[in-house]
Amino acid sequence: MLSFPFLAPNCYHLWLQQHGEKKAANKLQWDLDAEQILVLADALIATGREAYDSVAAVKRRGVAPTFANTLQVLADYDSQAYALHSMCTFPNSVAPDKDLRTASTEAENKLNTFGVECSMRVDVFESIERLSDTSPTLEPEQQRLMERSLRDYRRNGMSLGDEARGRVKAIKEQLSNLGTRYSTNSNEENTMLEFTKAELTGVPEDFLESHEHADKADTFTVSLKYPDYNGIMRNCKVSATRQKMEFEYNNRNNPANAQLLEEMIVLRHEQAQILGYETHAHYVLETRMAKSPEVVMPFLSDLSEKLGPLWKQEEKSLLGYKKRVCQEMGEEFDNKLNMWDLTLLRNIETKERYTVDHEEIKQYFPLGFVTTQLLQIYQELLGLRFTEVPEPDAWHEDVRLFRVHDDTADGPLVGEFYLDMHPREGKYSHAACFGLQPGCVAPDGSWQVPVAAGVMNFTKPTETAPSLLQHGEVVTFFHEFGHVMHQLCSKARYSDFAGTSVERDFVEAPSQMLENWCWTAEGLERLSGHYEDTTNKLPDELIEKLVTSKVANAGGLNKRQLVLGLFDQKIHSMPRANTAAELAAVTDRILGLEMTPETNMAASFGHLAGGYDAQYYGYMWSDVFSADMFESRFLKEGIFNLEVGKAYRECILAPGGTIDAADMLRNFLGRDPIQAPFLRSLGLKVEESSSD
Repeated sequence: MLSFPFLAPNCYHLWLQQHGEKKAANKLQWDLDAEQILVLADALIATGREAYDSVAAVKRRGVAPTFANTLQVLADYDSQAYALHSMCTFPNSVAPDKDLRTASTEAENKLNTFGVECSMRVDVFESIERLSDTSPTLEPEQQRLMERSLRDYRRNGMSLGDEARGRVKAIKEQLSNLGTRYSTNSNEENTMLEFTKAELTGVPEDFLESHEHADKADTFTVSLKYPDYNGIMRNCKVSATRQKMEFEYNNRNNPANAQLLEEMIVLRHEQAQILGYETHAHYVLETRMAKSPEVVMPFLSDLSEKLGPLWKQEEKSLLGYKKRVCQEMGEEFDNKLNMWDLTLLRNIETKERYTVDHEEIKQYFPLGFVTTQLLQIYQELLGLRFTEVPEPDAWHEDVRLFRVHDDTADGPLVGEFYLDMHPREGKYSHAACFGLQPGCVAPDGSWQVPVAAGVMNFTKPTETAPSLLQHGEVVTFFHEFGHVMHQLCSKARYSDFAGTSVERDFVEAPSQMLENWCWTAEGLERLSGHYEDTTNKLPDELIEKLVTSKVANAGGLNKRQLVLGLFDQKIHSMPRANTAAELAAVTDRILGLEMTPETNMAASFGHLAGGYDAQYYGYMWSDVFSADMFESRFLKEGIFNLEVGKAYRECILAPGGTIDAADMLRNFLGRDPIQAPFLRSLGLKVEESSSD
């Protein structure tokens, strides 16, 4: 067993002994100081280099290559190092102390640089290649690990000359550092704006009460975090206030992050060219379900065309609402939709056309109750049992920890998950699942349980005001927790295939599918309970209206997703890009709207710096599969049908990346997926015969 000396003089196995068997299941420790984080990172690098040197020595010494002395050595290192790696890097996203975040960023840069070094080891590649040349008899997952390892080494330029490989390595190191800087800038963003009550006309009283300035009368202080931004943009009738919020929100970290992204675009294109690919998009998509931009671009363009008539109808309707708001507020009506108008007007239309008042509905979604019900639904659906751990070892006092067991007589431990629910300074500002410890086979042959964290940014309750979720936030919660369950239910043997390690353009499908529980009468009845008395459920009339409103603004909202997907493909099909100009051009072409002058949301489009480059289309691509899975199995056989839930867990969640996503879908659906359910979910009428 490899050891990781990180808290001198203790080493890894001594640390496990000191923390006992229960702690050994979850190897994560959150009380390291800044210095210890950096020491741990150095130890991980030193131990990892030993492992890679050991594999390289197989060829150098003329030893016969075997799976055990090559890939198994690396798998053993990965299985142990993953959790310790998380202890170094995850604090950058969640630690309340800035010094810890700074040290974590430094550690992440070190570890990323080492990761690039490992991915460029020609001697290790040659040892694995020699193993492949012997045509060894391997189990299916071992064979897949060998093939994927060789594929990835070749895609890193291992078949090129020394000079080309050296340049690829340098590019990868630069990209890693640029990505970390982009992420750090995003997490540290802490803009605060002040408005008077008159400037916030239309904003609910409970929002105003929770944002009163401590020292200034008639002044309210808001951030650019989701709850504040959405609270104003959905309700404020003062155009100038919305314009200011929209400007600041879509200009976060601009120009710094825009410049970083544009540097990354240049480097990505250069790397693709060195490796023999036409563009970075071609390089990335080769290993995805879609395979090439020549498949992705028509997919996105075809959807845009199909959504065109819906968007035209919505645009006309929204202009009517805008004219009325302008008259009410004594503002000039400019007869066009501005970016800062859309959220308010959509909210008004939802209230009036579908008679859905989200301010009324949120009273039935208090965070504590929703959390309890969400966890219960997931337990029931997937055959699991959650037990909260009292006073958990965590990075902040608000964080909760749950142990997960199979809901059977003996109830073996499945894994653990954290919930970090509220915004704070320096914290990751969106909603996400972080895999912290992979489920896989440990070096001693035992099963290492997975651990994940669901990180959200929902309003924190106070002594006088509960945390009430907008329905959209309930959907977000369901989505991200779906990723958590994907991490925990995985049964892959090797960490390379654990949890969400599937094709990136499929990874969202399982979680998107689970969002549907928030759009059914049965699901909403269980999830809702009035904050004053949770036995009072969302009334049937409101449930029916809310479910019907799912298709509200489907044209414009999905066109916006298409804008982002097409923008991503465009900039990653170019040697360099002016991101503001390209985003403005795509927005005009797809939506017919003008970007707010002097803004560039690419500076806060974290997906493109954090692993979704040339892959943002995957949200809509995977939506096709999620809609098919829900309509064809759960909606048809029952959304709480335990047998379907069991099949979903076994066919979609358990395999991790051990088989192709297309095979998972065929196993669950009993056929190849079709597009018709997705189009119907948008409110479009389609012929079944033309749905493939």
